[in-house]
Amino acid sequence: MADAREGAEFFLNVPEKLNDPFPDLAYFRGNRPVFYYEPLDQWFVFRYDDVAALFADRRLSSDRMKGFVDAAPEEVRDDLRKVALYLEKFVLMMDEPDHTRVRKFLHRGFNAEAIRDLQGQVQQIADELLDEVQDRGHLDVSGDYGFLLPAYVLSDFLGFPKEDRHRVLQWSLDFIGFFNVIPITAETTRNMVRSATEMIDYTRELLAERRESPRDDFLGLLANTGTEEITEDEIVANAMLLILAGHVAPRNLIGNAVYLLLTHPEQFAQLRADPGLLPNVIEETLRYEPPVALIPRIALEDIEVRGETIRAGQIVQLSIASANRDAGHFPDPDRYDVTRNGPRSLSFGHGAHGCLGALLALLEARISLETLLRRMPDLRLDESREIKWYRNAANRGPESLPVVFSTAG
Repeated sequence: MADAREGAEFFLNVPEKLNDPFPDLAYFRGNRPVFYYEPLDQWFVFRYDDVAALFADRRLSSDRMKGFVDAAPEEVRDDLRKVALYLEKFVLMMDEPDHTRVRKFLHRGFNAEAIRDLQGQVQQIADELLDEVQDRGHLDVSGDYGFLLPAYVLSDFLGFPKEDRHRVLQWSLDFIGFFNVIPITAETTRNMVRSATEMIDYTRELLAERRESPRDDFLGLLANTGTEEITEDEIVANAMLLILAGHVAPRNLIGNAVYLLLTHPEQFAQLRADPGLLPNVIEETLRYEPPVALIPRIALEDIEVRGETIRAGQIVQLSIASANRDAGHFPDPDRYDVTRNGPRSLSFGHGAHGCLGALLALLEARISLETLLRRMPDLRLDESREIKWYRNAANRGPESLPVVFSTAG
């Protein structure tokens, strides 16, 4: 007899369960590791080994923009199709051979050496943001810090003028609303289409400026590359992607890390006793509360997984949140343990489509957390203000995380 959670009580249908889906994820991992949910006509995969294997399986496609267009209300689809011509050129929505070609090109200016060179810049932005609140005694870790820091870092890295940072933030919020709010609405579509149109025009203007007056920034690299390697539309699209993709996940990671430390005092004490544990803290946070909980793929052909047949054209949801708590890889998986050693989580994906920005996200998390905890050593939750969570099918993290600390005076 099927468990109730397999039917009407499926965890994605019950808003309260999104706060703590982990008991349901454990049920599916143990009983229905490959599960077809008929109301959505989608498959869900829950075990670590299966999720890792399917991330690397070329029989699954990342090209899912058509699915977003089809899911949008009919009244806005024509406008959406116009900007979808760019969005489908995001490297994260490409399959081979285009994926390797474009990713290889982007990697020229977004490689490990380039990320290391950003360390001073990230540190400066972290200090500037904390300077603004140092004498105030309170801070929103997510809204005032975790969201702004990666947005500013990426804006500066690409070469956007500092006075346009606020525009970048609004564009990002409109994209977040479209891609992460289910179901897609006419309002979220119109907002995203408007922002995408503005950003396409804006990026084209900056690229033209770089061709006239070359500069040593990422847009300068993009602008002065021959179109035999990458098309103009692909350049515009992936400049957009880099600025848009690097906000919410780092915010979730930074906010989740601070929240988990403040609510697990014994783990926080271990970090204070040994600051060298900070990389472990970040990795364990990624495992325990992944910033991105679910990644979709589309089957290009019929695929059999654990005796279940996924048909060509069906959506396959890879549950990172479940895979990261698979006891076969992580003993005592529901315990937050900053000294844990073992396999890496799947929070940055796996295989050819592993997150392009993983190194930058880790750098931002390390510097932002080290700086925050050093400058506000008695950091604690602000009991007078509510924590607001951003939890849906795809994301997990605080949207607002109020904390308090002692001022110098």
